Amino acid sequence: MSLVQNLIKKAFATANANEAASFLASACNRMKSHNKEQIQAEVSAALVNVNLVRISEKPPQTRTVYQDSPETLRRLQEAESLSASLLAQLREAQQRAAQGDIAEATTRLNRYEKQVTELQKALNISQEMHLKESALVRSVMQREIDELKSLLNRQKESGSGLTETHQREKAELHQRLEAADELIKTQQEARYKAEAEVTLLQEKLDNLRADNHYSFEQCETLNARLTKTIDELLATRNTLSAHFGHWLTNK
Repeated sequence: MSLVQNLIKKAFATANANEAASFLASACNRMKSHNKEQIQAEVSAALVNVNLVRISEKPPQTRTVYQDSPETLRRLQEAESLSASLLAQLREAQQRAAQGDIAEATTRLNRYEKQVTELQKALNISQEMHLKESALVRSVMQREIDELKSLLNRQKESGSGLTETHQREKAELHQRLEAADELIKTQQEARYKAEAEVTLLQEKLDNLRADNHYSFEQCETLNARLTKTIDELLATRNTLSAHFGHWLTNK
């Protein structure tokens, strides 16, 4: 049985439509150089004792793509060449058997037939191993793809949560900055008002001293008011400095 016939039989032996299509595609690819009669002979030989009814209620299994590696192609070509050589020797031996020693020819025919059978068996085993390896590689690759997709989804969800947290913290910081700016503005207005009052009192004091029309008691009272106002101004400045330092720390 040739490799093409083996592929066709496997296509009708599997319940997986994807695998069947892959086997048939490989068989067709190997018969590109055949003519119509050769293709018909290969297909007819492959379909002997094959049930052509393909009824299955099972869902398609994991798709297995049959694709020869360069090493497999090389080994198959060598095996096909050896098989063709052995078949040629078998035909030659058959011709000699018709003309010469039947016993010797029969021995040689049996030896060649055994070699051809062992070679075909080795080819079938090699093909089975290749198909199993291909299915295993695809299964591993599919599992790694699924794991990468799961990791990507988790990273997307985590990134979305971080963005929401960042936006919330940004809004809170903006509110705190606005409150601090309002506090600074209020304290600056209070300081300007106190400084204006001190300036006014200082001018009054200077005028009273220049005119020399005030008494010692009035001077003491004015000095007391001036001292009190200066103390209040210093307290206001200290409070402003404390609030400003606290705002810088929070910022």
